[in-house]
Amino acid sequence: MGTPVIAGVPRVSDEVERMFLGQFTHSFDAKGRLTIPVRFRATLAGGAFVTQGFDRNLLVYTSESFDRLAQRASTLSATDPNARAIRRLIFGGATEVSLDSAGRILVPPFLREYAGLEGDSTLVGAGEYFEIWSAEAWTKERRSVNDPESNAQRFSEFDLSAG
Repeated sequence: MGTPVIAGVPRVSDEVERMFLGQFTHSFDAKGRLTIPVRFRATLAGGAFVTQGFDRNLLVYTSESFDRLAQRASTLSATDPNARAIRRLIFGGATEVSLDSAGRILVPPFLREYAGLEGDSTLVGAGEYFEIWSAEAWTKERRSVNDPESNAQRFSEFDLSAG
């Protein structure tokens, strides 16, 4: 049967409907809580995991997506130093979170410190997960993401045709 319609999210397909799309600016409060955009909340209703990102940001996965990631990471060899580093990054830098009644998640201090998160933060949809950036770091990253020459090279490596 498909997923229920989520208010404010255009229905394109079941897969797209469950994707995290767009950019939002929210602030951390004094207790380390971050308000999650309304359009993301239904997707996170089953729980979520926050982990360290690769660019001094944080990644937020649904429980289902994190389980898939964890299964793939668990197949990596414990004898491979790079595999151990990946597992430490994914599991050692992760925490389970849930939405409170006001639609916020509590991000632990060690993750906020890792990503330099204080005050305003930008939440950026990235498909099956979303990223949390400090306002300053996102401003720098956005310049790179919006650079036409870099994008021409990046997109030349992918077949993004709709058909």
